[in-house]
Amino acid sequence: MFPTIIICLIILGIEFITGIIANGLMIVVNCSEWIRSRKLTCCDMILTSLGISRFFLQCTINSNNFLIQLPHDMNERCAMLTTLTVVWMFLTTLNLWFATCLSVFYCVKIANFSQPLFLWLKRRISGLVPQLLMGSFLVSLVICLPSVNTIDRKYIDHSMNNLSGNTTGECRYKVDLSSSFFILSMLGYTSPFIIFIISSILLITSLWRHSKRMEKTTSTSRDTVTEVHVRAIKGQISFIFFYISYFVALVMFLLELSTISSYYVWIVIMGAYPSGHSVILILGNPKLKRVAVRALHYARCRLREAVS
Repeated sequence: MFPTIIICLIILGIEFITGIIANGLMIVVNCSEWIRSRKLTCCDMILTSLGISRFFLQCTINSNNFLIQLPHDMNERCAMLTTLTVVWMFLTTLNLWFATCLSVFYCVKIANFSQPLFLWLKRRISGLVPQLLMGSFLVSLVICLPSVNTIDRKYIDHSMNNLSGNTTGECRYKVDLSSSFFILSMLGYTSPFIIFIISSILLITSLWRHSKRMEKTTSTSRDTVTEVHVRAIKGQISFIFFYISYFVALVMFLLELSTISSYYVWIVIMGAYPSGHSVILILGNPKLKRVAVRALHYARCRLREAVS
């Protein structure tokens, strides 16, 4: 096994553990609150949906990588990997739409613009969140099902080229780039990406303008408020970084699968998004951060007891 692949597998393991813990924390905390009070805020509703989709997305990614290493019959393994690919494409599309819903929600709730459409959304966004989440699910399902025909895993036998006489082979993708289904699936990926970029730019612009205005005031709370807005800007920029890197890796993964090493590199980049951004969301949410700190403190105490 190439050193690059070994390094990528180690990083994938770290990303998987981090993502499972971070997304599991969001799911458990918000679901516990829903069970206790029978209601969730709109933001928590989006975070819970995002955490669930990312939890299963990471499980699917790592199941795919684990299955590749198992000594199954090649044709049988290719069939199982095809099923996982369909699930992965659905969860990927759903994850992008949920993340876009979160970005739009933040933009509408926090940003300040005087346009009539923006003001209308500001009044209605809380009531529209359940419809947005359900619409994201249905759109992802509609886009994913036809795109099954655009990607096909084939067993490629290399035994003729193997001088040692051992039988070797691999499952490779065959992507029909001219298919209308493939165009539909790419449209499903690019649409939330464009909406996400627009809402993120609007939010950062509004926060930046507000921070500049606050710097000119003489209020005693100026530094605190400015610090909060700067922290929000940094959080959104990191959100953009993870989102763009995931989107680019996704497109390259679908269009260019020439070597096994490049396959794992794209997988590592995609795996960083559902884990890394979830950690940032927890650090930026007081309730989730408080629970995470308590959990870390408890784990540290238990570790010390086990060592002693």
